[in-house]
Amino acid sequence: MQQAAKRLFPWLLLLAAPPLCAQFEDTELELVPLPTELQLSGMAKVVTHIARPEDCLAAIMVKRVDGEKRVIPGKEFLMEPGIHTINGKAILDTTHCPISDRRLQVSSAPDLEVNFEIGNTYYIGYFHKSENPEEWQLVVWNIETNPPGLQTAPFQLSE
Repeated sequence: MQQAAKRLFPWLLLLAAPPLCAQFEDTELELVPLPTELQLSGMAKVVTHIARPEDCLAAIMVKRVDGEKRVIPGKEFLMEPGIHTINGKAILDTTHCPISDRRLQVSSAPDLEVNFEIGNTYYIGYFHKSENPEEWQLVVWNIETNPPGLQTAPFQLSE
């Protein structure tokens, strides 16, 4: 009995589909642009887990926000709009940007100060291309602005 039901079920669906679809033929669909969740939340989004080793950009783990120690469990988080400072730790992928003996002494990078705007997504990374480790820094390498999908030009990496 179960075998017969399994064989007949697809055919029953095919028979029921045309009347079901006919119910929607006269329905008009209106596409209304909805504000993004970010706009509704009144926050900006910060993405820190995307690395671009070919451009000497490392992902970071945020450890401080506005000078205070913070535990940021995720790879991205929401930030209130306004000017904030961020700092953290990075794991360097040296495949494309090898570290020479001169670059072994790495000091702390200064805090990154960003004016976060509602609804925007900020991609933050650690730029470590320079031969001088004192020039390594946290950067915003891309900003996605509203409406979603439109992007500003990515951070221009200097030689």
